[in-house]
Amino acid sequence: MRSSGFASWLDRIVFGRAYQRVAGALADFGALVLPSSCVLCGQWDTSLCPACLGIFRSATARPFSAETGAESLPDVERVPAQAGMRTPGGTPDQNGPDQNGPAYGPLPVLAAGRYGRAVSAVLLAYKNHGHVDLAAPVAAAMAGVLHQGVSGLPGVPDGRRASEPVLIVPVPARASSRQRRGYDPLMLLLSRLDRAGRLPAGTVLAPVVRQRSALVRLPAALLHGGVPALAARAGWGGGQKGLGRRRRRANVLGSMARARCTRTRLTGRECIIVDDVLTTGATIGEVHRVLVQEGAQVLGAVVIAATSSPAGRSTEAFPGPTS
Repeated sequence: MRSSGFASWLDRIVFGRAYQRVAGALADFGALVLPSSCVLCGQWDTSLCPACLGIFRSATARPFSAETGAESLPDVERVPAQAGMRTPGGTPDQNGPDQNGPAYGPLPVLAAGRYGRAVSAVLLAYKNHGHVDLAAPVAAAMAGVLHQGVSGLPGVPDGRRASEPVLIVPVPARASSRQRRGYDPLMLLLSRLDRAGRLPAGTVLAPVVRQRSALVRLPAALLHGGVPALAARAGWGGGQKGLGRRRRRANVLGSMARARCTRTRLTGRECIIVDDVLTTGATIGEVHRVLVQEGAQVLGAVVIAATSSPAGRSTEAFPGPTS
């Protein structure tokens, strides 16, 4: 009762006229001292105006299977439709085993949207330009694809899966990236969803994979990928951006391991890998390697955006700057 009374008292203050006036004045002062503009159309006094927010939401509202074309994803055994498995669209999986034995294909990946202009601009602003105020719409896109993935990935049977929760395993950020940004964008999103109780039912956030130290990784990078991969692992030249498919794979090979501090049991546990953007799938493949090596069962992966989609060209429209 005492806690409930305190909450009611706090609500009266926060939603009261005096507090709202003070908060509005502080917001106006902040906009004057530190002006911002919409990352899409350039409208002032907002990081994402209502019209562009609608475009971003529309671009991330229809998850699709994104593993096709991601050459570095690991091959896994496809699950038979007769066992109750469904594709993300809700139809039986057509890639199941035939009379000659099991069929194999890339690890299933579900993406919230295509990495087109709207999605890429918002993600880059959030990740690389300090726009942590964009965490709310990006987290909403992540929540949508997570809920769809838990029920729709081909590796997930209809109904209850197991007595233990499915582990939501984020791709770990490099230490150099965390230091440069001051935060881990992916963990910030997932922690926000976790605190708000917006992770899918029957799942738990489990950061059980870590990046290995640079001293351990650099010799392997030089051996497998040469100087470009060595530079990427050292953090020069923008990480993986300047590398081709083969060198991307070489860059992340052996770069991750099980987190030292976690007590989460991985043997026999079902996992879903989470990343922000899917390109070749090399990073997701490395996390998959670590989890399988520890005895876990990887059901698939989910991402906010993929660099290609079945829909082809983007049809996004953008409002012009407003005066």
